[in-house]
Amino acid sequence: MMNEAQRAWRNQEFSALIDFARQSRCEHGFSTMDATGNADQSAALQLWINCRMTHVFCLAALGGDASAREYAQHGIDCLRKFFYDAEFGGFFTTLDYGGTSVQDDRKAGYAHAFVLLAASSGIQAGIAGAEDVYQLARQVHETHFWEPEHGLVCESWDRTFRHSEEYRGANANMHTLEAALAAWDATADPRWLEKSAAIVSFILAQAAQIGWRIPEHFDSAWNLLPDFNVDHPADPFRPYGVTPGHGIEWARLALQFWAGLDRLVGDIPQDLRVFADQLPEVAYSLLITALADGWNVDGKPGIVYTTNFDGEPVVHQRMHWTICEGLSATAAFATYAEQVGDFEKLAQMEHWFTTFCEYAQKYLIEDPGRWIHELDRDNRPSAITWPGKPDIYHAVQAMLMPDLPLTPCFAGALALGVQ
Repeated sequence: MMNEAQRAWRNQEFSALIDFARQSRCEHGFSTMDATGNADQSAALQLWINCRMTHVFCLAALGGDASAREYAQHGIDCLRKFFYDAEFGGFFTTLDYGGTSVQDDRKAGYAHAFVLLAASSGIQAGIAGAEDVYQLARQVHETHFWEPEHGLVCESWDRTFRHSEEYRGANANMHTLEAALAAWDATADPRWLEKSAAIVSFILAQAAQIGWRIPEHFDSAWNLLPDFNVDHPADPFRPYGVTPGHGIEWARLALQFWAGLDRLVGDIPQDLRVFADQLPEVAYSLLITALADGWNVDGKPGIVYTTNFDGEPVVHQRMHWTICEGLSATAAFATYAEQVGDFEKLAQMEHWFTTFCEYAQKYLIEDPGRWIHELDRDNRPSAITWPGKPDIYHAVQAMLMPDLPLTPCFAGALALGVQ
């Protein structure tokens, strides 16, 4: 898909991102990084950041970077030693930077999805202790987060798992889908594929009702809350309205789910097979709608953070992760289009991929490996929602996707190349 110049740039950028991420290592895990790339001690140690960094070091190790293995091991060890709650189970949301106290003892579905992802990637990379962390994450997922009556995960609990938040969100379920696909690929446990199917079918059915836009916010019975956070539209995790970047991300994940099912022809129920056969075009509808709503809609290049349910911009900030997801999704769809011989779609995806590459190089990457996380509507650095450079998860995956086969997860795709 990519010419040699693009491939050389991507490989260099991947290595630079991993080198940049090494600076986040601290005694008790991986820190959030500030705009200069130093530890942001005021942000404390976040479970989701620690997991994302562990995951990307596993990917680097699988890609042949032997030095990354030590960092992946550090992340897995810290998850087990410092973040795990030995008394009540599950993993703490936030530790103080020194690792001496728990700052947030809630148990969050979003962050626990990343524990499962990091552990699954660790299993693929052969990291000691990853299987143990996986079993702990699987247990808390089954016992507390997975709601079988809905086929979805709940949002959060208090430390003791006695009180659950009434809110339900698509974001936590999106990353649970990502983690479930990784867990299925790492363990071959078919329950993860069944959970993935439940999540995908619900969210895509909801999106179909509102013009292929992803609804984000629900109550505990999974009724849509269309006005949720209308007074806080730029929230980092629960912004009001529709997030085009999530439409792009769901499109990629739906296609990766399809790739998983495609490897099990004859081994899944017929009704699920019919659903799976429709997925590539449904996922394509999500992608094209998100690009139409988000890209260059206010006279400047970039993808706006949020829109209303009619696709009109609400928050004009541009987040780096939306471009990264654009790169990953268009690369995945280009691989799919080439696989099925749809050369018109292949050309379309190659155009979008090149567009996103040029945007990233012009506006987001201030130096190799150093991606500005947020820009304003005029593409100048901003910090309303995401100050600093917290992590490299989205950018690393964007650099990898063009050369990977279409599989359920990144670690599994890389593992295929080293067998």
